[in-house]
Amino acid sequence: MLRRNLCVISMMLLCWLVAVAQDEKPVQRKDSVRVSAALPLLRLQGLDRAYFHHVGGPEDRSAMPTSVGALLPEVIQPANSERKIAAKKEVADENDVQVRDFRLPLPPSPSRLFLRQIVVGGETSRITKLWWALYDDGRRSDVWYFSADPMESGDKALSNYEIESASASGSDSLELRVRGMMFRPQGAFWITGKAFSFSSRGDMLALSRVRNVFGFFRGYDSGDRTPSIDVVTERETGGRFETRSYDSVPNGVLRHCQFRNPLDENWEFKWARMERTALCVSQETSVRTSYRGLDEPSFVERGGKPSD
Repeated sequence: MLRRNLCVISMMLLCWLVAVAQDEKPVQRKDSVRVSAALPLLRLQGLDRAYFHHVGGPEDRSAMPTSVGALLPEVIQPANSERKIAAKKEVADENDVQVRDFRLPLPPSPSRLFLRQIVVGGETSRITKLWWALYDDGRRSDVWYFSADPMESGDKALSNYEIESASASGSDSLELRVRGMMFRPQGAFWITGKAFSFSSRGDMLALSRVRNVFGFFRGYDSGDRTPSIDVVTERETGGRFETRSYDSVPNGVLRHCQFRNPLDENWEFKWARMERTALCVSQETSVRTSYRGLDEPSFVERGGKPSD
């Protein structure tokens, strides 16, 4: 009887030990890995009002030439500063191709965004082809295309655009300084500096307005007399844009304001110098003044008309 009780007790003790061992067995836990959810891509919108054409999105580049699409991958190393990118040989052999990245210092993450610009110019064509692609934290967002060909710009005589610089203009605003140049036969040209203003709303960066900072215009040389130079400036004042125009600027005024002829061999576009010259001309008494509302389109936008 005693032996039987001892066996029962032994079995109970063994079961208890097994149960304790199982309870103390380390629990296998999955490593805690913090995976941050990808933020929504910031979208670039509104450029159609300036005769740009939307040709691609985050996962679509079907409307782009293959050679250009190769320079706009879906994922790319984020740019820390403005830089030039070497174009692939097969693209550069046929055209003059320039690829540049511009950091967009938009708060609160000024290093998160950059704009890749591709400019393609043929050997014989005066009109270049331009692509702007927004990259958000290295991921491609929207791609836009522009050409100053009148067939694509409402039959208007526009300029070839290129970005000069990008800067923040407020807590939720961005300004691109865009230079415009067009050289035509018989000495005609128009050289402009424009400020493209963008506003940030949620996950969208949208073009809000275009200001024509300065412009120099020369007509065609017909052989009878040397064409004159027209100068235009525009500034925001009193809740509207003020345009100051001087047609046929006298040579004496041009010399006083240190105007440099873009047709000279060693001429190069310098924003600060050209803006300074245009502002100097705009102080003359013969200047004509007109106004447009902040929401009224400029000539280079859809629906815009030449200033009076």
